[in-house]
Amino acid sequence: MPTPTGLIVIPVCLVALACGLRAQLAVFAMGAVLTSAAVVNLASFGIQPAYFMGLLLLGGAAVRLLARGRYGVNRAVLVRMAPLLLLLLASLNALFWGGAVFWDDVWVVSGRQMFDLSSAERYSFRPENINQLVYLVLNIALAAVLADRLVRLPAATLLGAAHGAVLAAFWLSTLFVAWDWLAHRFGLYFPDAFLHSNAFYAAAHAQSFGDVARISGPFSEPSALAYAYAGFLAYLSGLYLAHRTAGALSMMLAAVAALALSTSTTAYAVLALWLLAMVLVSPITRPAAGHSRPTGRRRLAVAALMALACAGVVGVARTQQDDIRLVYERSIAGKTETGSYETRTSADRMGYEAFAATLGLGIGLGSHRPSSLPAAMLSNVGVVGTVAFLAFIVFCLWRSGSGGVWPGGTRALWALRAFPLGLLVVHCVSSPTLNSPLLWLALTLNLAISAYPSATDAAASEAIAARAAPNRSPRSARSAIREEVRPPAGRLDSGA
Repeated sequence: MPTPTGLIVIPVCLVALACGLRAQLAVFAMGAVLTSAAVVNLASFGIQPAYFMGLLLLGGAAVRLLARGRYGVNRAVLVRMAPLLLLLLASLNALFWGGAVFWDDVWVVSGRQMFDLSSAERYSFRPENINQLVYLVLNIALAAVLADRLVRLPAATLLGAAHGAVLAAFWLSTLFVAWDWLAHRFGLYFPDAFLHSNAFYAAAHAQSFGDVARISGPFSEPSALAYAYAGFLAYLSGLYLAHRTAGALSMMLAAVAALALSTSTTAYAVLALWLLAMVLVSPITRPAAGHSRPTGRRRLAVAALMALACAGVVGVARTQQDDIRLVYERSIAGKTETGSYETRTSADRMGYEAFAATLGLGIGLGSHRPSSLPAAMLSNVGVVGTVAFLAFIVFCLWRSGSGGVWPGGTRALWALRAFPLGLLVVHCVSSPTLNSPLLWLALTLNLAISAYPSATDAAASEAIAARAAPNRSPRSARSAIREEVRPPAGRLDSGA
């Protein structure tokens, strides 16, 4: 049945479907941060807002397929997605051998058991296997459809749509994080029924360290907030290093504040890595030759923001010493002594044991839920599947040729390239689910960037189009988003 979330999100998704690709991407991205919400609950299964929007996008692609009798996908996109087919085959192969040969040698804890080691049991085929395979197929199909539509757009329009989607997700998350903090601090109403309506999730967001509330905002728990904001912080840091503006700095500081408020061990690890990376990277990313240097007013605004942030840190440190000490003892100093740490490391150990017992083949997606992505990938899809997924990530982030096609050069891509890297860093220590819509959105945006034709290819494509239709007027950037436009060179059409 529809949830309070669905009563709002479903109409928004339908309106976005009629508004064009930029609005659709933004709504999908905002739905991706509503991790414990559902638009519809079917028994204990809830359809998340991002995947509801994704199903609408795939439905639109199916309608275009039926209307035209064919659906063309850019060849460069298909080539870069080839490892995902190998990943899917590796998972199916692991399921077969796990059920036929290795089931008696492997003990697992599924996602529904939530790291409860007392519920560990021998491997068997279960509903989670089907769920995770469906999610993988859905994510692959969405990546193909969205990347194909993005790669058809003018370069500036593509970048605008990509940045708009990430910023929409960031601002929606930050709104609810600030609201959550105000609700705990001053007793304001907080829309729990809207944000946490998925029947599968318990009220994991209602956590505290004594009198210190653990902020999770729209996310299911503080560690989920840390995962999303690791990506946002990496993105915003890339944005700031590329442009050195006060606006980018203010958003970056807001992301740092959200991570600090979460009181999550993962969040503090992210902040430590971020500080180290900024110290190492900032000196070598000054404005390059040919780029305008920050004006005096911009430098003054940046300096004022930095001073304000330092004053805020000093003020909090002086007035909240007891709370800071409690959070430090629970999240950092005493983390290795907690039951959570023990169960999660034990789940990882079980994953590596399953990997060894199956001789590197794995036992299939959804069979076991460790606490880190390496253990999850190796235990579920084996060596072949893990290498295939890594190859896909490399294809998304690596691009040959120059950046002359992008306004501002390759510097304009720093933020978008950093976005999935921040998410993947946290995946290595926490939140190992392969079906994260935020991660797939980040990879899809970079897939479109990597598959985009070089300046030489684009010029050749335009010349061919001009000879074929010399009287045809060029489309505007807005119409390019709203309509299906001619793909760049390298399109591969497949008949229906």
